[in-house]
Amino acid sequence: MKNLKYLVVFLGLFLNTGIANAGNLFDDVYNSDPVTESLDYLMNAGVVEGYSDGTFRPRNLINRAEFTKMVVEGVMGLTPDADVYANCFKDVAEDWYAKYVCYAKEEGLVEGYSGNLFGAEDKIMRSEAVKILDEAYDWESLGTLSYSRFADNQDSTAWYFEYLLMAEERNLFDKLDSYLSPNELISRSQMSELLYRAMNYENGSPVAVRELSDDELSYEEVLDTGILPAYPSNMDFPAHSQSGWSYGCYTFAIKNLVEFKYGTVINVAELQNRIGWDGAFIWDQDEASSFAREYDMDLIFTYNASAEYFFKKLSLGQPMVLYIPYYIGSDNVGHQVVAYSFDENGVWIADSLGEGLQREISFSDIFVDGATYTINITDSRQVKDGGEYKAQFVN
Repeated sequence: MKNLKYLVVFLGLFLNTGIANAGNLFDDVYNSDPVTESLDYLMNAGVVEGYSDGTFRPRNLINRAEFTKMVVEGVMGLTPDADVYANCFKDVAEDWYAKYVCYAKEEGLVEGYSGNLFGAEDKIMRSEAVKILDEAYDWESLGTLSYSRFADNQDSTAWYFEYLLMAEERNLFDKLDSYLSPNELISRSQMSELLYRAMNYENGSPVAVRELSDDELSYEEVLDTGILPAYPSNMDFPAHSQSGWSYGCYTFAIKNLVEFKYGTVINVAELQNRIGWDGAFIWDQDEASSFAREYDMDLIFTYNASAEYFFKKLSLGQPMVLYIPYYIGSDNVGHQVVAYSFDENGVWIADSLGEGLQREISFSDIFVDGATYTINITDSRQVKDGGEYKAQFVN
């Protein structure tokens, strides 16, 4: 370090009453959310804290100044002298974060932007956060990976390639998806998981990554492991009605998902003009790519995702847009909803039909005719300066 120095619980039944707010931590973090383990560790280490109203606001994005402070003060255990460390960038004078940012600059943890600017209030990308950790710990390649498993970290000339690869060697990333999204703006929850894994690796207790087994498991076999959802079925989830947009279920599912994850309220009429959507059914690849660019989102489109992938994502608090059959007469026209939780009876969704509602559907509505996989699902990730449409197959 510079200058220094699945949780699986078998309960037999998935009872919503067993998913309570984590009162011993924060009012807005559920005991069933895996981030509670990270938060407990980081709070005891004095790395993170919540807000005065008793919340942690896990989905809020974190900025560059906040993350730098957490690494310098919380991880490295330092409180730099404000009289010494100040005025190191044009936009960093004697603000509260100046001593942390200026110390980090001197030690090579951060470099800033062109024009000698730091952008303290800019939301931090995953790649930037990982670079700061890599530099703080003086990490070098372990030589265990010559290339990344992630399809969007294959360019060895990218400034972040080696940083992400060194973090991957140290199990800082789960292995459920084929894409990492280096430019994703990370939330306070993601930040907590990143710091938790980095600190445990340094302490000689690396955290096991979450990945898929080699077996093709039915949904019954996955549920039999005792896997639990991160979120309860009775939580509030955006469920805007698609009234007036007869074939707009996919667009409204994306709208509901993005509003939940980022608090961004999408105007559908404006979206139609911006991405060239014809108003009919699921977006084609050009429309999806336009949305990704216009709204700064990586859209991760997964074909035939396995039951294991589907439930592990929900157990990590990662809702997703989900295809389900929908019949008009004898014709299956399909329907898109947002899956956000599950219990012993089925999967809970936010649905844009009617006035918009939250409801439960059966497992057989997803895994049709005994299938071990879904038809298609979509995730959205807020990124910096334009996103991409990314398709993957996971099993």
